[in-house]
Amino acid sequence: MSFSQKNNNEKMKRIRNQIILFAGIALLVVISNLIVGGSLLTFGNLKTIISHAIFPSFVTWGMMFIFTSGIIDLSIGANILLSANVGAIFAMDLGMGYFGLIFATILCTVVLEQLSVNCSVSLKIPSWISGLGMALVFEAILTIYATIRSKTEGSSVITLKGFRGMGTMPLMAIVWIVGFIIAYLLFNRTTLGLNIRAIGGNEGVADAMGIDKKKTILLGALVGAVFIGLAAVIQESYAGKLSSQSGLGSLSTIFKSLATVLLAGSFERIISMPVGIMVGSVFITGLFNVLTLLGVPSGTGQEICLGGIVILCGIISHWGFKGVVK
Repeated sequence: MSFSQKNNNEKMKRIRNQIILFAGIALLVVISNLIVGGSLLTFGNLKTIISHAIFPSFVTWGMMFIFTSGIIDLSIGANILLSANVGAIFAMDLGMGYFGLIFATILCTVVLEQLSVNCSVSLKIPSWISGLGMALVFEAILTIYATIRSKTEGSSVITLKGFRGMGTMPLMAIVWIVGFIIAYLLFNRTTLGLNIRAIGGNEGVADAMGIDKKKTILLGALVGAVFIGLAAVIQESYAGKLSSQSGLGSLSTIFKSLATVLLAGSFERIISMPVGIMVGSVFITGLFNVLTLLGVPSGTGQEICLGGIVILCGIISHWGFKGVVK
C-alpha cells in the first residue's frame, strides 16, 4: 500500500469516526430531551447552556496550551478568582471601566501563571506540587484582601456594577467563537503549537528537533494565561463578583474545565483538541442542565456526577496507555 493510499485511508477513518461521534452525541441529546419532556431543546434553555459553557471553554483552551507540554497547574482556579477581583478593582475603584477590567485581569492572570509555571520549571519540582502551593498563596492573598475590605467597605469582595457586557449575550457568544478560531489556529497552525505537542508527546524527540523546552513551556503558559484571563473577565461579568476561597476551595472553579480537557483528550484521535474542548464544554454543561431539569440537587448529586465524569474521562483518555500514569 502506497503512502498516499494509507493517508487517504486514515482520513476516511477519521471522518467516519467523526460522523459516529457527532451522531452519538445527537442521539444522546434527543434521548435526554425526551426524558425531560422536551424542555432541553427550547431556545431559552439552549441559550443558557451555551452561556454556561463559555467560561469552561476559555479556561480549558488555556489549559490546553499549558497542560499539553506536561505542566499540570492546579493554581488556575485561584488565579482566576484573584485576577478577576484585581480587574474589578481597576474597573470600579480606580474608575478605569472596561479597559481596566479586561487589561488588569489578563495582566494579573499572566503574571500569576508565569510565577506558578516558573516555580515548577526553574526549581525542577513536579508542576502539580508547585500549582497547589501557588493556589494556597493566591487564595491567601485574596482572603486577606477580602477581610480588609469587609472591615472597611462592608463587603468582602468588590461587586462589578456596570461594565458587565462581556457576561451578556450575544457578545459572550461572539467572543467564544473568536476565541475558538484563535485557539484553533495557534494550537494547530503555528510553531508554538507544534513545539508544545512535541514536548508533551516525547521530550527526546523534542530535544532532537532542537526545541527549547523551557522557552516553549513559558510561552505556552503566556498564551494559555491570556485565555484564562478572558475566562475570568467573562465569569466576573456574568456573575457580578467572584468570592474568595480558602483551603484549595478554588479547585472547584476549574472542575468542569478539568473534565472538559480530559474529555477532549479522549477525542483527540477523532477531532482536534480545540474542537474537542468546544464540544466537550457544551456536552458537560448540557449534562448538568439535564440533571437540573431532573431535579438532581447541586452541591451534592451534581458534584457526585462531576467527580464520576472526571474519573471516567481520565480512564478514557488513558485507555490503552502503556507504562505508569503520572
